[in-house]
Amino acid sequence: MPIGSSRQRRSHAPSRGPAAKASPAGARPAPVRTPLASLQSAAGNQALQRSLESPAGATVTGTSTRNVARPPSIRRLISTEDFKKQTNAGFLAGRGKTMKQIDALLEEYHALRAKGMHLQPGSTQDRAINILHELRENVNLWMDTHEGDKSRSKKRTPGMTALFLEAGKELAELNKIRDASREFLGEDQKPVERTENKFKTQMEGDVSSILSKIGPIIGAAAPSSGDSAELEIEVKVPVEPSGVGYIGFRFKASVERLKKEALKVGFEVAVTGGANIPNVVEIGGELGMYVEAQGSTPQKAMELVSYGMYRRIRESRVIPNEVANFIWGGSGSSVGWKRAEKWAAKVEKENFKDKSLNLGGTGDSDEEDAYVETGGLAGAKAKGGIGGVVDMEGSVGYKSGKKYDYESVKARKSAGLGKASAVPKMRGLTEVLGESTHHLEFALSATGGPFSGGIKVGLDWASGGKGQRATLQSLTVSLDVGASIPMNELVAKGVGGYIPPLASNLAIAIRKAIQNAANDKSTTSQDVGTLISAGENGASSILQIAQVPQTAWVPKFEAGAPPDTFSAPAALKLTLTGGYDFSKKEFKFEAKLEYIKGIEVNVGVFAMKINQGQKLVRVFYDGGKWGVD
Repeated sequence: MPIGSSRQRRSHAPSRGPAAKASPAGARPAPVRTPLASLQSAAGNQALQRSLESPAGATVTGTSTRNVARPPSIRRLISTEDFKKQTNAGFLAGRGKTMKQIDALLEEYHALRAKGMHLQPGSTQDRAINILHELRENVNLWMDTHEGDKSRSKKRTPGMTALFLEAGKELAELNKIRDASREFLGEDQKPVERTENKFKTQMEGDVSSILSKIGPIIGAAAPSSGDSAELEIEVKVPVEPSGVGYIGFRFKASVERLKKEALKVGFEVAVTGGANIPNVVEIGGELGMYVEAQGSTPQKAMELVSYGMYRRIRESRVIPNEVANFIWGGSGSSVGWKRAEKWAAKVEKENFKDKSLNLGGTGDSDEEDAYVETGGLAGAKAKGGIGGVVDMEGSVGYKSGKKYDYESVKARKSAGLGKASAVPKMRGLTEVLGESTHHLEFALSATGGPFSGGIKVGLDWASGGKGQRATLQSLTVSLDVGASIPMNELVAKGVGGYIPPLASNLAIAIRKAIQNAANDKSTTSQDVGTLISAGENGASSILQIAQVPQTAWVPKFEAGAPPDTFSAPAALKLTLTGGYDFSKKEFKFEAKLEYIKGIEVNVGVFAMKINQGQKLVRVFYDGGKWGVD
């Protein structure tokens, strides 16, 4: 019979009237919907909609309990086995880190989906959504590092593209289901919280990511413009019986907050050695390395530290390229090179700005002077006393390294600043960026009692590369004077002497406040007496504190006295710095008054200093104009 005949149309015509309530013999009743299944169907789950129209397992008398309790899952994302087949690059072709990570994510997702857990509101559903995000991110990561690849890996591109699209569709549908479920449960429809894609982080520069994370912690040490902080640790180990000769190491970390969020950080590590005759003289020397960076934020400053380390390893004639590939790209192969170079190009583009644009105005602006410098250091010092009254110290230090900033990278990078360099065709052809820098400093300081002062003279010059003529960059002279209060002595002698006047003034303030309250028109007459009585009792109690013996306020140290190895000085420090910038052909001057809080520990073989400076006022002359902040 032809399709659409009158008999067939009559057989499928909907019944009218009361007879429509009764189901014909042998017909299936409508499947029972759970509230969650209804929500999922309303959210656009087409697979679920089809299953509700003709559910698998339905019987003549009703729907099986299994299908009602566990709605069918979305059947869209490719299985792990099929994905491996689609991305098989041929005989003996292995699967790299990214492919193995995608395989693992597919396994995890299908494990959730097999139990229907990706459809259930809560943490497992949120994890399923995060997996889909990570799948797409990792596919993008693979595509970027294999762009233009002519090897067998290009056979995997169609399968990777299909997975990216399928994961996107699955993600969109699962988000709709999640929103509908949360609305049904009366919860806020907030986007799922994205968890860190640790694999992507590792592949895009794990060292940089770690350093960037500690940026806010370092920045907290100098929260406001002009603030500074410094930590220095020195270990001296005697190397002969008399204890005069020693060898050890020195570690120093410094932070300085510039304008806005801009931060300058520095690290030094050096091996030290010398001779120390107690109470007479100490002569020593050191040899080590340093890194210094300035960025628009604490995170950017630490990111530049990572970039400086990367460039020095990449440009080394001794360290193989595979080391930098693996540390910053996650793979020792050319894939690692591409990932590492892509990350480095991103750092250059985001941090190195053209100074001619005058983005921030003065030299310590938040963007225009971003740089990183790494290299080696050497130094010598002599320390002694004059009649046990004044301690003097003189030192000379030399630093030589490479500096990477806008001018030096742009001038020497053939691919261009902010663009990734191609894999070299021959080993040893890596480009050398940056400029060679040199810094020579002479310092002399003296301390007598609570007063201290010092002078530093610094000379900087640079050269573009090997064999090129050096150019003088700057000459600076810095003078500083300070007066410190030995806070540990104040604590040791006790604060008892300060208690009577403080208590007396506090009692007077309370009595005055009570009298003002009693005279207030809003205070009812019956409350005045109670108020005055309570205030007098409080003031009297405070005055009684002043009668406690002063010795009771002295801390009880184990040896009966404060340890000689510990001190906590607080100081006011005035620093005057002037210099001439030969590249800009202009003078610079700065006068800064700081409040310095510190902790010092010295037990002979181990010494530590922690200083935190808070800027009180700064007057500067820069760029031909005066300023105050």
